[in-house]
Amino acid sequence: MIPRRLLPYLILFLALLGLYAGLSWRQSRQETAKTEAKKIFQVKQGDIGELVLKRGKEEIRLAKKDGEWWLTKPLKMRADPAMVDAMLSTLASMQKERDLGEGDLKTFGLDKPALVVEFAAPGKGGRLVIGNATPGNLGYYAYRDQDSRHLLTINSGNKSSLDRPLADLRDKTIFAYVPAKVKSLQIKIGTAAPVQLEKAASGSWSWKGREKFPVREDRVEELLRFLQTSKVKEFVSDAPKKLAPFGLAPAMGEVEVIQEKKPEKLLLGAKAKGGDYARKAPDGPVVVTDKDLLAQIAKTLTTLEDRRVWRGQAAAVQKVVWGPTDKPWTAVKEKDFWKITGPDKQELKQPAVRLEVGLWKLQALELARPAASAKKPQAKTSSAKPAYVLELLDGSGKSLFRLEELGREKSQEVLVRVKAGDQTDTGLLPPAAYQEWQKEMARLASPPPGPETAPQKKSGQ
Repeated sequence: MIPRRLLPYLILFLALLGLYAGLSWRQSRQETAKTEAKKIFQVKQGDIGELVLKRGKEEIRLAKKDGEWWLTKPLKMRADPAMVDAMLSTLASMQKERDLGEGDLKTFGLDKPALVVEFAAPGKGGRLVIGNATPGNLGYYAYRDQDSRHLLTINSGNKSSLDRPLADLRDKTIFAYVPAKVKSLQIKIGTAAPVQLEKAASGSWSWKGREKFPVREDRVEELLRFLQTSKVKEFVSDAPKKLAPFGLAPAMGEVEVIQEKKPEKLLLGAKAKGGDYARKAPDGPVVVTDKDLLAQIAKTLTTLEDRRVWRGQAAAVQKVVWGPTDKPWTAVKEKDFWKITGPDKQELKQPAVRLEVGLWKLQALELARPAASAKKPQAKTSSAKPAYVLELLDGSGKSLFRLEELGREKSQEVLVRVKAGDQTDTGLLPPAAYQEWQKEMARLASPPPGPETAPQKKSGQ
């Protein structure tokens, strides 16, 4: 309960608070009114449906159709949405810097303007005529609509935002597909046989004609995202008379993406300025891409085979046994940690995330060569005791995966035998990746780092 002697002060405080709120609201309204009064055009960005840029005899026209902006003159093609939005935002928010009143148009370069911008919106339109730069190049002389007797100045940044060349306004998108909706990917590099990758309803990918070939699904998806985010760096020719100078007759590479909509096919040619010459089939303009698409596609094709030693899921693993055959470590999953027992019955606990890092690095291990072409172990090696073993088991004790280190090659590649389900393979692992994974597993045998203890004071301090 508030003491009675404090009530007058409380009432005064509330009155002052209300007065402050009212003054702030009024000041905000006044500032908004001043800002609106300084705007050159009273129009909302989203209401503008047509835009025209005129520079001397050059005229560029854009129109909004079904929510998208299109160039209609001098070319008919999709416009760059980000660039158009920036221009519309400038028109809707642009303020006059100064009112100059009447003036001679020739003196300010407005008799032959550098740029004329026109727009149309429902029930209204607008026109901005821009002339010479002001002293110091901080702004530009201009007038609005047909009121050439009322001159004003605008900020130089506004003029730069509106004065866009045709190349800036063209859509830079190469592929318009949605990666998740792609059903098929067809690739042809040089004279090599075409590659056709098909996506099943389950989301897995297969190589048509090589159904037993294990495809790295993540690398196909990565390639699709790489292509989809690629842009046009430069427009070279809209109606090329000859394609051979660009390496497009015949094309050095082709990639076709098929989804529910119309397929998109891109022809790839010679290297150019950090990218490739390219052309959208059948009759698109010749462009330079912002990435080396041909090299990335060729690289992906060489790494498509799934050579991972373990392709399972960490969530299914409930028990892990690893280490030298005669001195293994065992980890059993509890709620949010792993109970680990060593070869000498020592016990410790590790956070779940630490062992999962080891499993993640195991998933990243790939055979240096396809398992089918890897060197088979000799009979004496096959019967010898493995130097190192890893086994993953589920909650019922069923083995999900087993890896055995059988020996080393002269190249120090590690010869391993892996078993998952009923399938057993042998192959060679790169030594650096294998040793890095072993180090991660060895760390599990060390107690997790605890809080640092404060240093002990020496006697006499």
